[in-house]
Amino acid sequence: MMEGHALDASIGAASETAMSTPGSQSERTVDAQAGEDERGIARFVHLAGLANLLSSGVPFLGVLATVIMWRVNRTRSPFLDDHGRDATNFQITLLIYTAVGSIFIGLLGLLPLIEREEVFKLGAAFLIVLQLVGNIRGAKAGYRGEYYRYPMTFRLIPEDRSA
Repeated sequence: MMEGHALDASIGAASETAMSTPGSQSERTVDAQAGEDERGIARFVHLAGLANLLSSGVPFLGVLATVIMWRVNRTRSPFLDDHGRDATNFQITLLIYTAVGSIFIGLLGLLPLIEREEVFKLGAAFLIVLQLVGNIRGAKAGYRGEYYRYPMTFRLIPEDRSA
């Protein structure tokens, strides 16, 4: 279900590899043809996921904002399609983690010695940090014209190989 950093051949044809920092071991794939408007949209697609944290009482707002932005812009370029797809996969993964974590915390409540509130706080803090770090790193990479893969993400929406 989780897959590596595989990019479509059509994306690879329009991109170049650049070092992220001098002397670093990690290479980043950069789309040299991504214009400033595409890079700005890619940044906003990632930041739209933070709507979950900024809106009180609207739990799916980040997912909805990300999906809408991806679906509207995915045909503009392979770069935007890739960023939108991965940001959407990340938002869905966060929902899965939240649901599974809630079930787990509910089951822990059956045990008399475990404080559910402490486990809940720890799990919520982990997901918030994961979302903040992931969305901000994705937004920065998108604006630099780099492709980005979120950590700990289920790739539920596969790449469109027919294009």
